[in-house]
Amino acid sequence: MIRYLGLLMLAGGLLMASGPAYSADAEAGRALARIWCAYCHIAEEGQEQASDIAPPLAQIANDPSKSPSSIAAWLADPHPPMPNLNLSQREIDDLVAYIETLKTD
Repeated sequence: MIRYLGLLMLAGGLLMASGPAYSADAEAGRALARIWCAYCHIAEEGQEQASDIAPPLAQIANDPSKSPSSIAAWLADPHPPMPNLNLSQREIDDLVAYIETLKTD
């Protein structure tokens, strides 16, 4: 019985140490897009200026060849002309969540 209780306490401690499950935050992604993406991309409605080389984020969101996982992979390992922003996995997840909110289909 004591051994069983000890295992339960250990399992509970491990679950608590891992913390609650994280869910991507589109609003945090919007803030990141304003900081990291808006110089080159139109990052949100109302933005008036960006590079003419990079597509608007809404265009990326509505491109049927781009899935959330392919966008995340691109952000994790970008290719020129996009700079490597060294984003954390959480930042990538948040940006993808924000880009997904731009879908109109």
